Amino acid sequence: MNKQELPLGMVVGRMMHEMFRVLKKRTGEIAETKLTIEQFGLLYAINMKNEDVIQQDMANIMGKDKSAIYRVIDSLEEKELVRRVVDKNDRRKNFLMVTKKGEAVIEQYLEIEYKLIKELKEGLCKSDIDTFYSVVNHIRNKAEKL
Repeated sequence: MNKQELPLGMVVGRMMHEMFRVLKKRTGEIAETKLTIEQFGLLYAINMKNEDVIQQDMANIMGKDKSAIYRVIDSLEEKELVRRVVDKNDRRKNFLMVTKKGEAVIEQYLEIEYKLIKELKEGLCKSDIDTFYSVVNHIRNKAEKL
């Protein structure tokens, strides 16, 4: 079986694994606050929402169960990157807010990621990159409909 016969999910998975390995190494060398990819993903997702973010919403967005998300939120709160604010109208709801420190960490991580992506795209022409994005978007859109 040659590489083009490997299942697409395996090829993409290997690519993501290698990218995350390098990203983890580089953020570990530079960033003052160490985060797992999952912690950064959640912190970034909270920051990207333009409206109030509820813990349950994050569980749905991240495709994880509530208890797993709560553990990640707890760790982000311990690092002072997010804070929970209890809803005045419904004490069962906790809104999530990214702190100033959290915003600074996001900026630091994104800078490292952008440099890595630029480095990984070296040697590829614009049409190759456009084709890559087109194929990835096509597959994602088809998968979302299944």
